[in-house]
Amino acid sequence: MKLFQSSDFPSSRKIIVQCLTFFIVILFLQSGYAQSAGKRTALIIGVGEYGYAGAAPLDGVKYDVSSAANIASAMGIPEQNITFLKNSEATKSNILNALKTLGGSTSEGSRAFVYFSGHGTRQQVGNECVEGLLTYEGQTITNQEFAAATQKLAKTADKVLTMIDACHSEGIVPPRSQTRALLQETFTPKFFMKSGGAPSACSVIANYKTRGLLPEVTKLGAIQENFVQISSSRPDEVSFDEAGKGGLATQGVRDCLLGQAKDMNKSGAVSLQEVQQCAQQFVNNKLRNVQNVTPHHITVTGNRNLIPVQRPPMVVAVAPVEPPKPVLPTPAASVAAPAQAPAPSPAPVQAPPPVAPPVAILPPSVTPEPIKITPQEPILASLATLKDIEQQRNPKRLVEVKLSKTAMKIGKDSLDMSIKSNHDGYIYMILLGSDAKSFYVLYPNGLDKNNAIKAGQTVRVPKPDWEVKAVGPVGTNNLLVMVSDSPRKLNTLTMAEPTAAEPFTYALNDIGGRSALISFLTSQGLDGKSESFGAKLVAIKEVK
Repeated sequence: MKLFQSSDFPSSRKIIVQCLTFFIVILFLQSGYAQSAGKRTALIIGVGEYGYAGAAPLDGVKYDVSSAANIASAMGIPEQNITFLKNSEATKSNILNALKTLGGSTSEGSRAFVYFSGHGTRQQVGNECVEGLLTYEGQTITNQEFAAATQKLAKTADKVLTMIDACHSEGIVPPRSQTRALLQETFTPKFFMKSGGAPSACSVIANYKTRGLLPEVTKLGAIQENFVQISSSRPDEVSFDEAGKGGLATQGVRDCLLGQAKDMNKSGAVSLQEVQQCAQQFVNNKLRNVQNVTPHHITVTGNRNLIPVQRPPMVVAVAPVEPPKPVLPTPAASVAAPAQAPAPSPAPVQAPPPVAPPVAILPPSVTPEPIKITPQEPILASLATLKDIEQQRNPKRLVEVKLSKTAMKIGKDSLDMSIKSNHDGYIYMILLGSDAKSFYVLYPNGLDKNNAIKAGQTVRVPKPDWEVKAVGPVGTNNLLVMVSDSPRKLNTLTMAEPTAAEPFTYALNDIGGRSALISFLTSQGLDGKSESFGAKLVAIKEVK
């Protein structure tokens, strides 16, 4: 959509400026790393050596702990906010107490990461088998106990990401009838039957009762969209530990989270669903030539659209694209004004140097695949960006958007809408026009930077001193309205603050621009406080 914006400038004359006809190129922005880390937290548990007779040692767990630390760092969790429980430290009481402590140390509206690598187990309780995590001293932490210990965390944090790399990490259901024997010593099943039996007991049919973690957490009040569980295998499968490298699921998720996963929908970010697809391919390749073994399946439950790591894509230099030049309206198209010197052009801007991640998060053997920037990609990729942002919202934050008209006549109608929020926050409006050429931050802008809103307050947009008019082409505009707990800093998105002369903040509609836009809106707030936000995606048609 091409829009006209009008406002009273200091000279008391009204000037109509055609928008969406020029671009500011942004390729190397990483607002997520630049902003305060806040109080994101992590608990990393690894049990590779057991003080319980019969439990086979897992050589790869020490590598899993290191991999999990790299994941936490990439998620923006500072080292001082990571708690480790290793081997003899990982008793049942210590783990449950650490989970409860995590709920108190994680800031309101922040994120938390919980990781476990070790043996899964099951034991007979009455007439049913109960699965769980095997602790150092041979106790079992059931899903119910795990969920109860994370109850405060689930209520406090904006998003909680858990990963369990253990056999039967999702629950128990009757498995396939054939036992899968492991014929190579390279891989060790991450399962121990407390009542005795070989590792293949993981595939013995019994009267199992499924008790997945996610259902137990939601029973206690957690919201599914705010909770994610990554499991190394399906309920009826064996997960494997690779000597000298770690769990296959952990290796795959680590490498894919930190650069190997492909942005399949070209939105500019990688979701956990895309990470899962990448990690599964890693597991498939590892076990392809192992006889009598089929790959276990990494599963993601809860918010599969969560973007856990904001990072700009690696960019391959391409021939620069000459941006379209601004098209100024003719005198007949604007309000008559006395002859005066034209407004000065905005000063040229220089792109800041790229901001490097805080740590080297990829092992030396992993080379991330660069992403080539291609301008003017299809509108579907652009719409995927807005949908990805919307799906990071916290359902507790409700945003109500009402349009005076859902269809605007070209050349006649102006945008008129009201926004209401159930929480105090800051409004951000991102527009993808019907011309599909660029995004821009419609609000706040250089004419109106007061984007605060109070709980229960209704805000009309545009404000009286600026206007947005529909001028075509015919089609659908997609407008994302977001109310965040914390403010975002506009000059982290572009190389210059918006001004009255150039009021809108632009993002180039290519993979680099979309990535920067997602990082800007979904990373931690400027003040390091709550990063929760509510969001609503609405469509506005333009018709003749």
